[in-house]
Amino acid sequence: MNKKLILFSHHYVDDIIVERFDNLKNLNPNWDILPIGFCGYNLLPNSIVTYKEKYPTNHELIKFSHVSNVDWADPDLFLYDGYLQKSNYDSYFLYEYDTICNVPIDYFFKTNLDFFGNYISDPAPEDWWWVEKYRQLNVYNIHFKYLFGYGASTCVYMTNDIISKCAKEVIENKHLYNNMLSEVRGGTLVSQFTELKKGKEDIENYISWKTDLLNIDKTKDYFYHPIK
Repeated sequence: MNKKLILFSHHYVDDIIVERFDNLKNLNPNWDILPIGFCGYNLLPNSIVTYKEKYPTNHELIKFSHVSNVDWADPDLFLYDGYLQKSNYDSYFLYEYDTICNVPIDYFFKTNLDFFGNYISDPAPEDWWWVEKYRQLNVYNIHFKYLFGYGASTCVYMTNDIISKCAKEVIENKHLYNNMLSEVRGGTLVSQFTELKKGKEDIENYISWKTDLLNIDKTKDYFYHPIK
């Protein structure tokens, strides 16, 4: 039996969050769904609580970015911690609270892969702000000739084999992954164990920071991010 787990990441609870969580459960009866969030936030009942002490830190990186909360830069940790706390699943899918959909995951994405993300940077360009800043803040770390990106930390999928290797690597060598934005750290980890792949070829039309994705035609199938 193929056991599959959706990790519903969030940092607060209101009626909209509850509605999105319930919608996800109704659409995906063949997946288990657990909420997950960082310690210190108001979380849904029975949430997996993630403590960050054993993981790399983005404290220095965040000082140079447009946001002040370091948790914004760390959602990839939910994948590793979700696996470590619930390691008996065959597949894991990270779903951010501000993503919305009206179709099942298995219908919309290619879940026969060992990994998929959304925007793929293979490798990530060295003039990308997050890569430049990593190089500046880790000037003595020459371990990575190239860095990689797997896109926004929503609708990211890994099999047990891939996620277990990523979780082991990021903890055992966490000094290598300090000051890496979530999608760079995640992509760089995954790239060591498999090819980076998209779950849908035109995923950029659905998963993006572009505000025009807010104009959704709800008469059609959709699986969109961001919804703010």
